[in-house]
Amino acid sequence: MFPSYGADHSHHAYDILTSVLLGLAAFSLAYGTWATKRLRKELKVRSSAHTEALALAQHDALTGLPNRRRLLEAFSDLIRDVKPDHFRAVMMLDLDGFKPINDVYGHAFGDNLLRSFADRLAETLGKEGIVARLGGDEFAIVSPVFKDKSEAGGFARRLLTRINDRFEFGDRQISIGSGIGIAMYPHDGHAITELLRRADIALYRAKSSGRSTYRFFEVDMDASILHRTLLEQRLRRAISEQEVKAYYQPILDLDTGKIAGFEALARWTDTDFGAVPPLQFIPIAEDCGIISELTQHLLADACKVARTWPEDLYLSFNLSPVQLQDNGLPEQISAILNAHGFPPQRLVLEITETSLVKNPDSAKRILAELTDLGISIALDDFGAGHSSLSYLRDFPIKKVKIDRSFTERMLSDKQCAAIVEAILVLSKGLDIDAVAEGVEESDVHDALNQNGCHYGQGFLFAAAVSAEEASGLLDAQADGRLPFGAKTDAA
Repeated sequence: MFPSYGADHSHHAYDILTSVLLGLAAFSLAYGTWATKRLRKELKVRSSAHTEALALAQHDALTGLPNRRRLLEAFSDLIRDVKPDHFRAVMMLDLDGFKPINDVYGHAFGDNLLRSFADRLAETLGKEGIVARLGGDEFAIVSPVFKDKSEAGGFARRLLTRINDRFEFGDRQISIGSGIGIAMYPHDGHAITELLRRADIALYRAKSSGRSTYRFFEVDMDASILHRTLLEQRLRRAISEQEVKAYYQPILDLDTGKIAGFEALARWTDTDFGAVPPLQFIPIAEDCGIISELTQHLLADACKVARTWPEDLYLSFNLSPVQLQDNGLPEQISAILNAHGFPPQRLVLEITETSLVKNPDSAKRILAELTDLGISIALDDFGAGHSSLSYLRDFPIKKVKIDRSFTERMLSDKQCAAIVEAILVLSKGLDIDAVAEGVEESDVHDALNQNGCHYGQGFLFAAAVSAEEASGLLDAQADGRLPFGAKTDAA
C-alpha cells in the first residue's frame, strides 16, 4: 500500500512541475514576443527621431532651407556629375538694407520677408541645385550644371529680376534689392568653403558697384578684400581711440564775403595707410555697423568747437543714409546738443537723396522729429542722384547744395549752367537757401553771384581745416570778409 502511494505521489508532483515549467515557458515566450515588438517599436521611434533630428540639424528652422552644414555635405554629390568643360556656379546673396527693415517694421515682418525671399530663390532654382540659408540674411546657391559662363550670368539676372518684384504682406508692399557674387567650380576652386569665400568677395564687389547687380570672382579681388579687411580693423581701432577727426570747411555768404558757417568733414590719417579718403572709410563704417559710433563722436567734437564761434554762424554736419533708418537718431542728436550746450537752431544736418529713396516713410518721420527740435535739414549733392521735386515738397528741406559736378563745369557746359540756373530759380521760389559746392575759380564765384546764388563752398575760399585753423580763418576776415582770390591747392 505505501509503495503504491509513494509512486502516485511522485508522478503527481512530476505533473505539477511539468505544468509549471510549461507555463513559465509559455509566459517567457509571450513576454519575449511582447518585449521584442516593444523593442522594435522603440527602435523605430528612435530611428525616426534620429532621422528627424538629423533633418532639423541640417535645415534652417525659419525658412525650411538646407543650412550651411547640409550645403557642405551635399556639395560632393552635386559636383560628382560635372563633366569636363562644364561647371556649377556657387553664388552668395544677401538682402540690401535688411537691418533697417527689421528695425522699422519689426522682427515678425523681417521673418516673413526672409521666408518669401527664400521661396523665390528655391522657385527660381528648381531641383537641379541647392539653395541654403547660411544665417541672418545670407543665402548661398549651388547652381545647375552650366556649359559656359554666360549661362551663369543669365541665371543670376533671372534671380535678380525675381527678387526685385515687390513683396506683398497684407496691405503693406516693399521692394528690396540684392547683390550676387559668383565663384565657378572647378575654375575658382574645388572645396566648397573656398568657393563660398570667393563668392562672398565677389558679392562685396557687386554691392559696391550698385544696386541689384552681380559679379564673377576675379583673382585681383582677393588683394582688394585683404586691403579692405585690414583697413576695417584699423578703422575700428581709430574710432574707439577717437583718431578720426572733424575738419571744417567754410561756407561763405557770396554777397558779403563773410563766413556764414562751417561744414564738419571727417578726416582720418593712419600710421600705415596714410591719409584715407572719406569716400573710402565712410562706406566701410556703414557696412560694418560702426557709423553711428563715428557720427556721435564727430558731432560731439564739432559742437564743442562750434560753440566757440560767433553766434550767427551755423554748423553743417553730414548724416549717413544708414542713420535715417534709426528711430533713435533724434534722441541721440538731442542728447549730444544738450551735453555740449549747442543750440539746435545753429545745426544743419545734411542728407543725400539716397537716404530718402531707401525708406521715405521712416526718413520723413525722423526728419520731422529733428526739425521739431529746431534743427535745419539740407539736401546734399542736389541734382546728381535720384532728383525729385517731391522731396522738396514732402520733406522739411531748408537748404539745397548744388552738386560740384555742375558748379565746376557751369562756365564751359551750357547744360550744367542751365541746371545751376534752374536750381537757383527753384530754390528762390520755394524760399530755400542754395549752397553751391566746388567753387574753385573766381569766375565761377562771380557767375554764381550774378545768378542769385547767396552761398558758396570750395577751395577758392578754403579747404577743410582743423579747429584751430578755422578759428584763424574767422580772425583773418579783414573788414568782415574772408580774403580769397586764385584757386587754392586741393590738399
